[in-house]
Amino acid sequence: MKENLKQLLPYVYVLLAFLLTLVLAIVVLDKIVFPILVHSEDTLKMPNLIGMQLSDAERTISSLDLKLAKVNELYSEQYPNGTVINQSPRAGQVIKKGREVFLTVSRGREEVEVPNLIGQNIRNSRVLLKNIGLDVGNITYINDENYGIDTIVAQSPIPGSKVSYGKVVDLVVSRGSVDLVKVPFLEGLNIDNAIKLLRESDLIVGNILYVENQTYLPNTVISQSLKAGDLVKKGTIVDLTVVK
Repeated sequence: MKENLKQLLPYVYVLLAFLLTLVLAIVVLDKIVFPILVHSEDTLKMPNLIGMQLSDAERTISSLDLKLAKVNELYSEQYPNGTVINQSPRAGQVIKKGREVFLTVSRGREEVEVPNLIGQNIRNSRVLLKNIGLDVGNITYINDENYGIDTIVAQSPIPGSKVSYGKVVDLVVSRGSVDLVKVPFLEGLNIDNAIKLLRESDLIVGNILYVENQTYLPNTVISQSLKAGDLVKKGTIVDLTVVK
């Protein structure tokens, strides 16, 4: 048995020597040969182009014997217009000279055209702005002879200008003319109360027509010549129909 083991020892030594040589070869290849090959004159580390202006990125690519293959454009909230926001190959990657480089460049923030709101009701304008990605900013109320109550008379930015999504539009809204008043709702009121309300609204009581009516109490206003809520000039005459 011992003699058999002695006969195998030379083979074991050879196997161990082979394995040791193989390990050393792997280490040499990994630590010395491969790095030399990778860092040869035909390769380089891809620089970081993100954040550069496109013109600067183009010069960098050209100086490294690389080729700019394609430039895509995307809207970006973070990067200004003309700035590189993505690249392929990625920064730090070891590549061969002459390789093609793909860039994505910012178009800046996406913009929307400001609509013309002048002459529109404030409520409708809020909905319109919301639907296109804008919002109402400061609202200033003024008296205006040409526009009715809650109608927009001016805006900033002006119609047709381009702004980023999410921006606000400041509005100037009419309170109506200083000489205009709303016609009050008089139907169902006692005639005395109706007359008092008209006078308080700077309106004039016109003709009062008395009629028979079995539904309402006597001296109750059942109709008025001007519709409640209408804007009319101060001193306008309002005729009334009253139950006898």
